[in-house]
Amino acid sequence: MTDKTDLSRRRFLSRAAVTVATIPVAALVLHPHRSALADKPKAEDGHAHDYVNDAADTDHAEYESGEKCKNCAFWSGETEPGWGGCYHPAFQDVQVNAEGWCSVYVRGS
Repeated sequence: MTDKTDLSRRRFLSRAAVTVATIPVAALVLHPHRSALADKPKAEDGHAHDYVNDAADTDHAEYESGEKCKNCAFWSGETEPGWGGCYHPAFQDVQVNAEGWCSVYVRGS
């Protein structure tokens, strides 16, 4: 191997290590609201948009089996086991149940 190849490999490995090390920091920067959200109250059935804490409890015409807050595009992740945030404006002042559902549900990716 040549010195040039060695230098390129070292540069690549060095950059890769820095990139991997920044992932946890990026997660904190992108979700700084997690600790603040944990202090917010938990949503109750009927909070907004026909919300229920357990999707199995809804008889709403728009509900389809398997739809839950935790797989909705508005889900922002768990703040504590079973509860998390919602990016929808009607739910930004509360935590929602991961197993919950509301009529503004949008299938996440």
